[in-house]
Amino acid sequence: MSGIFELEYRGLNLLDEISSVEIAIDSLQKVIHIYDINQVVEPEFNFSTKQYQMCEGFYKMVKVLADKNFFQSENHKQAHWIDEVTWIFYGSRNSILKIVKDTIIEIPKEGLSSEKYNLVHGLYPKYVLRVL
Repeated sequence: MSGIFELEYRGLNLLDEISSVEIAIDSLQKVIHIYDINQVVEPEFNFSTKQYQMCEGFYKMVKVLADKNFFQSENHKQAHWIDEVTWIFYGSRNSILKIVKDTIIEIPKEGLSSEKYNLVHGLYPKYVLRVL
């Protein structure tokens, strides 16, 4: 995976403490990999709807990333920009969450030892090694 730009984002976690999130941006593939073990921007599970939903910290981070113009986008509105990017969250859960438009794919961490599996899902090897 060449052409990946890495940066760090700081935000508040669930305990209202400042924590860091590592971000790897692949602008050619329009994929953003997020390593978040402190639950700063990781999607939350809504038990009422039994679905994942984006948290407030995610939208704050997206605003910062959108203002930096990492991607050439015809849609400058934040909601449209989110849908144009594939988001992959490596975090505190037992699975990695891959979000493509409105579809959330859960990739179990236990099956990640195979390099072939990583290539199929387009995962970032550096973050995969950290969460195993």
